[in-house]
Amino acid sequence: MRKTRAIIILVAGIILVFWGAYFYSQQKNIPAPDLIQNNRVELPLSFTATKETTVYDFMDELRSEEKINFTEKDYAGMGKFIETINGVKGNGNQNWIYYVNGKKASVGVSNYKIKPGDVVSWKYEKNI
Repeated sequence: MRKTRAIIILVAGIILVFWGAYFYSQQKNIPAPDLIQNNRVELPLSFTATKETTVYDFMDELRSEEKINFTEKDYAGMGKFIETINGVKGNGNQNWIYYVNGKKASVGVSNYKIKPGDVVSWKYEKNI
């Protein structure tokens, strides 16, 4: 009886540790409250293109110049999706959305061609 109780307490403790680690890992991807305004993360995330390329290639070039940091996921047949920018990860309610010249993009970053002078902006917005 005593041994069974000890095993139950040990298993419960292990479950609590893993649950706590999971909960903590989810919390660190939520942007700080002072960055959120009107359900958007307001950061200086606008860049002006200098040559004709795709938005993804432009962003990848900025990443290599250490002007931005991001992670992406490649979806077969659809292209790349930006998951995290500068440590802020999209979640079920909000994601990174990009705009070109102030207009919300309607295709993926690896498919949108930009020209010199186009301004690419990123906003962390609530999913609609």
